[in-house]
Amino acid sequence: MLRALRFALLPAVAALAGCSGFTNSGSFNAMSIAYRDVVEQYSNDNILLNVVRAAKQMPLSFLDIPSIMGSGTLSTGASLNTSISSLAPNTVSGFFSAATGSSASPGLTMSVANGFNFTQSSLDNSNFMASFLTDMKPDMLANLGNSQESSKAVLYTLAIESIEAQTATGQTVIKLENNPYDPNYDKFQKTLYTLIRAGLKAELNMQMIPASPPMDNAEVSKNMLAIVQAQAQPGTMLVPAPLPNGRQGYQLVKMPPPEMRLCLTERNSEEAALTFRLSSAAYCKSSLEMAGGGPSPSAGSTATASKDTRPERLLLIKLRSPRDVFQFLGGVVNMQMGPTPNVLKIVDERAVSANATAADLKEQAMPLFVVNKGRVAGESLMTVSYQGDVYSIPKDSQSFTNQVIVLLSQMLTLSKVPGSIPASPAVLIR
Repeated sequence: MLRALRFALLPAVAALAGCSGFTNSGSFNAMSIAYRDVVEQYSNDNILLNVVRAAKQMPLSFLDIPSIMGSGTLSTGASLNTSISSLAPNTVSGFFSAATGSSASPGLTMSVANGFNFTQSSLDNSNFMASFLTDMKPDMLANLGNSQESSKAVLYTLAIESIEAQTATGQTVIKLENNPYDPNYDKFQKTLYTLIRAGLKAELNMQMIPASPPMDNAEVSKNMLAIVQAQAQPGTMLVPAPLPNGRQGYQLVKMPPPEMRLCLTERNSEEAALTFRLSSAAYCKSSLEMAGGGPSPSAGSTATASKDTRPERLLLIKLRSPRDVFQFLGGVVNMQMGPTPNVLKIVDERAVSANATAADLKEQAMPLFVVNKGRVAGESLMTVSYQGDVYSIPKDSQSFTNQVIVLLSQMLTLSKVPGSIPASPAVLIR
């Protein structure tokens, strides 16, 4: 009988082991999903909260979760409670023979516990703020522009602070501020959309700087030792160059570290019908020229340019800092909540044709960024409370709000230079 009871317990133990593995796996998956959802919501709420702070002219403050550590424990146990009555206690064989009324009851126990702790670090330090307060460079604009989901109109509306046109002597002809409160803001929007149609983009600029005058073969042979010593310097090389008499010669040049710049595409500029013309240096280089050869895309238009009666202008585009982007959106939120609510609308250049009229653009325009104050009945993407008020972003697709949130998140990530997140946590939550 005891042997039978022992084997009766084995299936129960096996079932407990299988259940424990399933429970442990399910618990881990549930915890992982919970962590992911919490961190995503934490990041989004942090962005919205700082836009609201900017709207109220309060200091911006950012927090980050550099690490999350989860822990889980699982304990199991099995027991067998028996009650055996002997058939004949006065004999050896009868003593070990179970009588009617004998019983065995297996017991299974299992306890599961899980939890997590995370570090919450403040980004209120000099490393982060130095990057956060610095005007964006074209290379950051290029990184942000690689997002296929974002419209150039959305990106440039956030990133550009002003557009200025100057004469060749440096005299300002017109300067348009990217300020929704400016009475001439419609001129800025129209100019920005024209520049987008003209192919405004960030391009890697690789420009050779002459380090010597052009030399013929005899001069190269005479100065060979100096040329070899010069070529030993990083970025210095001898390249073919035309001589004043039209023959082929050579010249020492230096290649400084490449940098990004903003430029226009010449063909798109002609199609956009700019009211001014630019020098050839303002146009983006072709891929052939960047590879080290081939004519400039505007080299063949010299004769055409000489007949162009449009005034030549120097275009200056100033970019904002990530901090100023939050301040700009704070102003946009204030416009929506003022005594006479006004919503800033822009046009996605991908949704309209090149020959769209002003009426077409107005019809296609959508709000740039929408924030509601007070509790709303519908669903919201994120909700924060600040100074006794509730602010939320509605869950809809009738604005560019989602794209703005994505770009703000990317700007913050690019601002987190090495050392901006403290090695030790500022706040430890358990």
